[in-house]
Amino acid sequence: MAYTINKYGATDITVADDTLNEQTSLRLVGKDYIGYGEAIAQNSISLLENFASETAPTDAKAIEGQLWWKPSTSILYVRKGSKWLGMDAGSGFITVTDTSDVEHSVMINRANGIPVSIISSDATAFALKSTETDYIPYFSDSGAGTGTATINAGINLNTVTASAMKFHGTATHAQFADVAENYLSDDEYDAGTIMMLKDHGIEEVTQTVHQKDPKVIGIVTTDPALLMNSMAPGTTVGIALLGRVPCKVVGKVGKGDRIVSSSTPGHGQSADTPEIDINWRHVVGRSLSTKLDDDEGVIEVIVGVK
Repeated sequence: MAYTINKYGATDITVADDTLNEQTSLRLVGKDYIGYGEAIAQNSISLLENFASETAPTDAKAIEGQLWWKPSTSILYVRKGSKWLGMDAGSGFITVTDTSDVEHSVMINRANGIPVSIISSDATAFALKSTETDYIPYFSDSGAGTGTATINAGINLNTVTASAMKFHGTATHAQFADVAENYLSDDEYDAGTIMMLKDHGIEEVTQTVHQKDPKVIGIVTTDPALLMNSMAPGTTVGIALLGRVPCKVVGKVGKGDRIVSSSTPGHGQSADTPEIDINWRHVVGRSLSTKLDDDEGVIEVIVGVK
C-alpha cells in the first residue's frame, strides 16, 4: 500500500509500492522495493555531506530548508523559496597559527566567500604563519596579498579585496587624537619628528633642518585616529595635520607656546622668545605642556593651531 510523506509548504509526496521515488534529492523507498539497502545507504551519505557537489540540486528536486555544500568555495547553502542562500555571510570561529606555531582562536566574517574581517581577542598582535594561505592573501600588511599578515587585537579588515574594505558610518569616539595622512618620505622617521615638504625628487617630505622653516607641514605620528592615503605605496610616514601628538623639541618650552622648527633635525623649539621673529607660516602647532630644561625632549603639541 502506498504511503504519503508530508512536505513543508508544498504538495505532499506519495511513494508507491515497489518503487523508488526520486522527486527530491533523496530516494524514497516504497514498500517491497528490492534493493532498498543501497538507496538508504546513499541517502545517509548524502545527508552527512549535505549533498556536496559543485552544482546545486536541481530546482525540481530541491525543497525548503535543504542544505547544499559547495566544496570549491567551502560555502554551505540553504534553500529558501526558489533560491539558495550562502551561509558564509556571517561569523564563525576558526583556529589560525602564528609564526611561532602558537594557535589562536579568532572570528572570521565572510561575504560571497571572501573574508571581510578577522576579530581577535588576543591582548597582543601576532603574524600569521606562511601556511595560512586562506587568509594571508586577504590580510597582508602590504595590501598586495603577499608577505606578512599581522592580526591585531580587535577588528582587522581585509586589506586587499576591492581596494580594501572600509567602515561606513559616523564615528563618535576615537582612542587617539590626531588626523594624519601618509606622504612619500626620503626615509623612515620616529614619531614626534617635525616634517617639511621637499623641494625636489619623487619623495614628498623630509625632516626639518633649519630654524623657522616655512615649508613645515606637520609631525610624524604612529597612532592616528584617522589616517588618510593609508594604502600609499613606497616608503611613507604618517604626518599629523590636526590634533594632539608627541613632538620632539629642544630647549625650554612654555605651555601654550608656538612651536617652530629648530636647527636640530626633526626637532622643534619655542617661538615665544624675543629673539625669534615669526609669522604663521613657520608655526607647526602650540605646546600643551611645559619643558624647563635646555636639552632635547618630547612634549605634547596641538598640530594645526597657529
